[in-house]
Order: sequence, then C-alpha cells, then structure tokens
Amino acid sequence: MPVQEMAVSPVKSLYWEQFPPMTQRRVYCTPVYHEGLLYVLGGCSETGAPLDSVEVLDVESQTWSQLPPLPTARAGASAVALGGQVMVLGGMNQQQTPLQSVEMYHPDESKWETKASLGQPSMGVTTVEREQQ
Repeated sequence: MPVQEMAVSPVKSLYWEQFPPMTQRRVYCTPVYHEGLLYVLGGCSETGAPLDSVEVLDVESQTWSQLPPLPTARAGASAVALGGQVMVLGGMNQQQTPLQSVEMYHPDESKWETKASLGQPSMGVTTVEREQQ
C-alpha cells in the first residue's frame, strides 16, 4: 500500500558553507580532509591538461596555501590521509592514460615521496582509511 506521508528529519544544523575560491580553477581534482586542512590535489586545468598543483585550505582561518607540486601531474586520482600524511594514487596523465604511480606528502617536511606503484593503472577509484585493531 502506498504511503501518502513523507517524514523530514528534525536535524536543522545541516547547511552548505561556501569556502573562498582556490587560486587555480580545476576540475576532476581530488579532495582529502585531514586535521582541519582540506587538500585539493591535481585535476585538469581549463584547457584540459592534468595539473601537478596542490592547494590546501585551512578551514578555520579560511585561507588557501600552495603546496609543493605533485611529482606526477594527474586528474581523477584517489587520495587518503594516513598517519598524518596524504597519499595520492592513480589518476590519468596528459594522454588520458590511467596511472600506476603513488605519492605521499609529508606535511612536517613539506615534501612529496614516490612510493611503490599500484599493481595496475587505475583512475576514478576510491580509497578509504581503515582503523588498525
């Protein structure tokens, strides 16, 4: 039997918050949030070229900063925060070929480290962090 009523959650604290604009326009970028910082990695420029640029928003102060560029320009990558570091995996390059590369950002040293490659090229995949038991 069809239901003629619709219930609405009493939660009223859900709302959209607008952040200040990034310094560079981009699409197919990869966001990851960690410890009050929103990292935005790579993506494609207005001309469709993959980017190596990385911007980070301090959510509390609402200010963007540039980070050192990714070792590999990429769009459609996946990223995850692990142990105080940010790892970016896969994506696609200038020729729109999926990538196997994996890179780790060390905020305390402000540098990127190239890690072992993925077993196969991947783009448009999702990563999740699993708590250690």
